[in-house]
Amino acid sequence: MTATDRGAVSVAAPSPPSLQDVARREGLAPALRLLPGGQGPGPAPRRTSGFALLPEEWAQGRTVLRRYRLPGGPVVLVAELPPAPCGGGGSVDGTDLLRLRLGVAEGLRDACVEHLAARPSGESTVLMQQMVKGQLAEALADQLELSALLDSGAPVQGPFLRSVHGRITRNGRSLLRLLGARGYLADGPGAVAEVSELLADIHRPAKEDR
Repeated sequence: MTATDRGAVSVAAPSPPSLQDVARREGLAPALRLLPGGQGPGPAPRRTSGFALLPEEWAQGRTVLRRYRLPGGPVVLVAELPPAPCGGGGSVDGTDLLRLRLGVAEGLRDACVEHLAARPSGESTVLMQQMVKGQLAEALADQLELSALLDSGAPVQGPFLRSVHGRITRNGRSLLRLLGARGYLADGPGAVAEVSELLADIHRPAKEDR
């Protein structure tokens, strides 16, 4: 054994980014590719709604109802018939779905900060306005609390599931208001928030799970 071998240090491979991080930093399409039940163009991740949201390249042979041009790649809404039965193949874990949507909301916050920091206001920027900073702080605090809730391991079902989805939706909408007109462009942050809300609706719980 050489001196180099004796002095070698084992370095662990870096952990892959989490679903939440991918949704935040890379976009919704890359995150959808990581959802269990949605690997490849086979069974789409869905519940009983009869619809699915997929990266565009997975939509071959399906009826595309709408196309969204989003950061990270286009996403399409497709008809999936017959609908998946309750608990059937292609269903998505509730916590995974919430983490994906929370990551999308965190990405909206990043876009909001970047946009407002570039907008001049007097001798400073819009980002430095007291009211704007307060609203961003509220959005951040809510996201941190939601992340802690998901990390707690609490059962994600029924009223709790609906409550967290509702909070993520309201969080995203509050950030869009801060973005002003830019937040509602068809290929801008507004489309990202819309698709996130649509994703929650597609995977809504079956009646017996509510």
